[in-house]
Amino acid sequence: MSFFDLISSRHSVRAFKEQKMSNDAIEKILAAGTGAPSAGNLQSYQIFVVSKKEDKKRLAVAAHGQDFIERSSTVFVFCADPNTSAREYGKRGEDLYCIQDATIACSYAQLAAHSLGFSSVWVGSFIEGEVANTLGLPSGLKAIAMLVVGIPAEKPEITTRRPLSEITHIMM
Repeated sequence: MSFFDLISSRHSVRAFKEQKMSNDAIEKILAAGTGAPSAGNLQSYQIFVVSKKEDKKRLAVAAHGQDFIERSSTVFVFCADPNTSAREYGKRGEDLYCIQDATIACSYAQLAAHSLGFSSVWVGSFIEGEVANTLGLPSGLKAIAMLVVGIPAEKPEITTRRPLSEITHIMM
């Protein structure tokens, strides 16, 4: 599948078959995520891989009852590491670059999951403290995004995108 076909065929799925993901698939998704560019190549993020049913249930509760999280194969939680970024870039690294690093890594992981035949949905709506407690996050890490991945139990509705003319500004 070409890169552009990969992008155009990826759509969010919120219904999953309760099926485990192989360690090989998890490693490939993680490798793609960590292959993403980052400010100063610091990779100022940490990725938590959650496959235990009880932990996924706790994440679902933390995500305001988004129960599909519990039925997914694996949840990848991307956490910004402000301290790592701040050492090199000060306040801007602490407030922005680490968040960008985590979200770019999540995007790469999402595309990798899709290329391996999995479906996913990006979850950003959650109670940060509850996610931190579930994961046992060390002080300083900040949960940014959950990438919920699994075998789809639904065919996603194809959503339209805004025309380029509405969101782009060409300055030549």
